[in-house]
Amino acid sequence: MSHREFDVIVVGAGPAGSSCARFLTEAGKRVVILDRVSFPRVKLCAGWLSNPVWTELALTPDDYDRSLWKWNRCYVHFGGNCHQVEVDGFFIRRVEFDDFLVRQSGAELVEHQVKSIVREGTDWIIDETFRAPVVVGAAGTHCPVARALYGRRPNRPSGARELEFQLNEDDIRATRAGLNGEPELYLHSDLRGYSWNIPKSDWLNVGTGTLEAKQVHAAWAEARDVFDAAGHLPASAAPSLEKMKGHSYYLFQPAHLDRSGRDGIVLVGDSIGLAHPLTAEGILPAITSARIAADLIVVNKLARYRDQLANHRLFREYATLWRLRDTAGALRSRSRESDYSVDRQAAGLFGRMLKRVAGQRVELAASWLIARGFAWMFAGRSIPAYQAVGSIIHTARRWDRFVSEDVLSQRKLGGKPETLIKPTRDSRETVSQDQSQQGQSQHEATRFNGIHSADSV
Repeated sequence: MSHREFDVIVVGAGPAGSSCARFLTEAGKRVVILDRVSFPRVKLCAGWLSNPVWTELALTPDDYDRSLWKWNRCYVHFGGNCHQVEVDGFFIRRVEFDDFLVRQSGAELVEHQVKSIVREGTDWIIDETFRAPVVVGAAGTHCPVARALYGRRPNRPSGARELEFQLNEDDIRATRAGLNGEPELYLHSDLRGYSWNIPKSDWLNVGTGTLEAKQVHAAWAEARDVFDAAGHLPASAAPSLEKMKGHSYYLFQPAHLDRSGRDGIVLVGDSIGLAHPLTAEGILPAITSARIAADLIVVNKLARYRDQLANHRLFREYATLWRLRDTAGALRSRSRESDYSVDRQAAGLFGRMLKRVAGQRVELAASWLIARGFAWMFAGRSIPAYQAVGSIIHTARRWDRFVSEDVLSQRKLGGKPETLIKPTRDSRETVSQDQSQQGQSQHEATRFNGIHSADSV
């Protein structure tokens, strides 16, 4: 059977896939993009672009000819206070942004559901129709290329409920927290999720994201009450707010990089699980990974892809933030297993301890620092001296181990430990499984021929 032959097949026409295709066509590669739906299409997303996105795209905001909202401040609710923070960024509508990128890609776009991926010699054949030595998996969380290559993911996803809908612009203007395009954010008191309310002229985008998908319904109900109490949701929005839609995604973990591709297949963006570990920003890491992949495809050095991702400044920062979140989660687990009552209204254990020690002024200062730090990350700013953050995490882990050993020794002696924290299994950073994966690579490559994915794009 004859096949349509290309240099690269890209599966998925979101920002990662379209950007990768554009970088490749600009280098002279013949590229086809396969996606299961026609464009333009609606995509659930808050639609925020941090400033580095334009740098990665090698574009400026003036090059973008669709709807664009520039913002210079955001409003962050946390610890019972609302903080105004001076940071900047952009908002777009994904239905327009994704269509713009795919039209700019220079690649052929084919509406097609991927059902099978077969290895033949040094090439990959998709559905007995498309043939290329390189396949880019860019179809997001449920990418069929990633599923065919690695099977089910070992960890659970995070969850979101959101909606973008059209309203009378006067209704939105009368109720928004600030100016047009300025986001209103609500950090949940346990810091395991946040919600947003974003006015975009006559469109409103609202939603919630949580570390654990099962928590997202309750988190959105809580956030909606906060936005309603502040008077920032138009009454005319009520019917639409009953139709929120959900989806899942994977936040960055260092171990995800070990599932980024092999044998001429490379994954980018959400197909790996690269979203910012705290803010869940997905567009910047998607385009960054797409550029790295395209550069290596052009010079035929895809074997370096995993290491180049790991050594890129963006993903080094993400790794630091992931360790920070992981360490905080371990300490939180210990406190929950103790007899100590967590005061959620004072932002958890940390907030209540601050309140006891130094009163409301210190608590307010801590609330402001957390809100400012989150807004800083939301705007895509680099972490100031993120190496120092790593040192703080290391110190916290050592203290955590010390407390655990102290409690355990006290119990063995029959005494009652003075600490409030009880021991659990020590939280450690995920260890890379490169060696074991390399050992399996040849075996899996031989059985890979004829793999059929239950997912489709």
